[in-house]
Amino acid sequence: MTLDLEAVARTLVQGSSSAEVAAETVRSCEQLVAHLARVIGGIGVRTLLTRSFVLASARSPWLASEALRIDIGNESWAELRATILRQDPVVARAGVIDLLTTFVGLLARLIGDGLVARLLHDVWPAQVSTAVKETT
Repeated sequence: MTLDLEAVARTLVQGSSSAEVAAETVRSCEQLVAHLARVIGGIGVRTLLTRSFVLASARSPWLASEALRIDIGNESWAELRATILRQDPVVARAGVIDLLTTFVGLLARLIGDGLVARLLHDVWPAQVSTAVKETT
């Protein structure tokens, strides 16, 4: 079994306006970070999140300004929300999906796909259950 990370991210970040994309992004990030911080610690989450911003900003340059400022506190999410609001909704959604996929992909490299799938299922049970594919 493998987890289709992009499918999970697409279901999490819905919306036709930048405001909707921003709200869904912040909600999803808050949920994921709160859960993962208990498992890998705040520093581990921040490290993976910072690296994810750097990697995703190569494809979505508007994310570059967030890479150095990210913190897992409430204030940073307000800054990310403001950055997303300045983007076209299609561009914002694509960048955020890439960011989430990159973050979870990096985590999977460290702890394995199976454990990541279980952790994500704890946070987003409906989205993860439908994104698991059988591999042959």
